[in-house]
Amino acid sequence: MTVELPSAARADLAGLTRGRIMHGLAGLLTGGTELTFRNLAEAAGVPERTLYRYYPSRDALLAAFWIWLNDRLGMPPPPRSPEELIAGIAAIFGAFAAGEPLIRAMLHDPHGRATRLAHAGARRKRLETALAPVPIDAASRRRLLAAVQALVSAAGWETMRDYAGLTSREAADAAQWAVAALIAAARRPEKSSPRKRAGGPRRQRKKV
Repeated sequence: MTVELPSAARADLAGLTRGRIMHGLAGLLTGGTELTFRNLAEAAGVPERTLYRYYPSRDALLAAFWIWLNDRLGMPPPPRSPEELIAGIAAIFGAFAAGEPLIRAMLHDPHGRATRLAHAGARRKRLETALAPVPIDAASRRRLLAAVQALVSAAGWETMRDYAGLTSREAADAAQWAVAALIAAARRPEKSSPRKRAGGPRRQRKKV
């Protein structure tokens, strides 16, 4: 005889199962173990068929993991202005530090890198929204977005930690300073074109 669980109990059980799967996946990534559904089923302590019921493909699994990871790390909400963007860097870098093993795994594990790249467009859209009030031309906006995205990222955090020897707090301060300087520079009106500033073609003086 099959006992039908109430809907609330089924939802709770599904939530617990998904949580076990996400924790199991985190363990595989940080441990450097190959990500297969068989390995994940063993790590999560659930039947392999259960994995496929919740996540029918690896892409679906990794997409869910990305959401779970950001929620677990307590990432701040998307910024709506340059000021919110700069202010939020401390919380972002603090989250990177709190989840350091997972963050490094997401940077260097092939599946982690693929997951980050799959969401790069969404991150860029959030930055575009935050930087929209900065009055600059399209080419300058593209450069600004690229520079800010490099700074306010796990890769930027790791570079400042490992190559500059900064603490996470110091790395956040450096990123805030750099982003603020870039935005301030972008807001200043150009006094001359880049070619002129670089010493473009000069007129030759006529000999007397």
